[in-house]
Amino acid sequence: MRRHLGRALMSAGVCVICAAAHPVLCHAQTNAGSSAQDEARNQVGKFTQNEIPGAMPGPYHTLAETKRALVTADAIFAAYVRTPLLNPPRGFEMLHNENADARSTPRGWPIPVTAGFIIIAYDPNHRLPSGRFATLGEGPVLGGFSMNSIDCDNPSAEKDFGRDDVSAFYLMPASSSTVHGWPETNGQVFITKRTAPRWLPVSAERVLKVQLDKANKTLEDVNAASPSNAYTKWLAGKDDRMKQYQQTHDQLEKTLGKQQADAYLATAIESEKQTGAVLAQMAQQGSATNSTTGQFQAQAAKSAQDLEAQLNSLSPAQRAAPAYVYESADGAHPVGAVVLPGTPGGVEVVYPNPAFYDRTLPPWEAQSLCVSVSTGPNSRQDPLYPTIQSIWNSLDWDALAQQLK
Repeated sequence: MRRHLGRALMSAGVCVICAAAHPVLCHAQTNAGSSAQDEARNQVGKFTQNEIPGAMPGPYHTLAETKRALVTADAIFAAYVRTPLLNPPRGFEMLHNENADARSTPRGWPIPVTAGFIIIAYDPNHRLPSGRFATLGEGPVLGGFSMNSIDCDNPSAEKDFGRDDVSAFYLMPASSSTVHGWPETNGQVFITKRTAPRWLPVSAERVLKVQLDKANKTLEDVNAASPSNAYTKWLAGKDDRMKQYQQTHDQLEKTLGKQQADAYLATAIESEKQTGAVLAQMAQQGSATNSTTGQFQAQAAKSAQDLEAQLNSLSPAQRAAPAYVYESADGAHPVGAVVLPGTPGGVEVVYPNPAFYDRTLPPWEAQSLCVSVSTGPNSRQDPLYPTIQSIWNSLDWDALAQQLK
């Protein structure tokens, strides 16, 4: 189970989980004087790696460099757990794992590492032969960190309006507050010593071209799936199918005899006739299926025509201007439509600055850090949520920042 939880944490990019069911605390509220409860709550925990750290090199980073990035993450982990609530942990133990993945890291960028923690409470009703209490299950998300991940505070920003050959498209992250002077966005605190802008604007022309390409592809797919096209394609392949039926018949005649071979061929031909009749009926003008497909075709064609008209209507300056897409659901514009700068409900489209990171530093050094200070609704209802908040509030942010180059 621990290995499964660790993998789930790393794929999600979120890192710390606390003891789940927490009957320890609930039972303690009604039996405050229980010595077993008190012992379990105060039992000194430990830090344990629940998996071998993952080191995945990429086209621009060697395995040795990727492993050194894990060493850097270990130093960040030590700074993270410097808070008294985790040094040492009491009433729970922390399992942690790390994953350095350079497979998609651009040339010259530092290697990203994510670190995952699982905190497991002790069970006062289960004492081991050693005298220590056994652990319970998993629980509320506490947070975690990721190193050298430029979009760590905007993981869902890459939208359906997609990407081009330059980069993926993102919505400009909107900082909601600051934590120890660092911007917090989507529950992630982004720390860095870099002074270059993290995001660069995507032009309206780039976004509209990507949207137009997608609309044309949708129209192509809808046309290919239309009943008339399906029937035409079926007719074009009829001779080849009949030859295949006859070849199979001849092979069966040699092995099973003429009677069974003839029966197979008759069945195949009858099935061919029935399929043809169904497709012909669907392809007839005015059939329900053809009518529905026609509506889809008209909608797809109109979408492509509107996008092409919008792109052609822009002046050179407007084409080069930053793109904004409509993200409000009030119906004033379609969601995702490119709108003019300053339009209420419009959000700027951006992409990561290729020159954000210092390319002269070794790739295993930490140049940015995202620290999570949020958790889901179920975790906020957990009895340990106040402890979670206390851990966030007591993190040594200066010590974390000192790990950055």
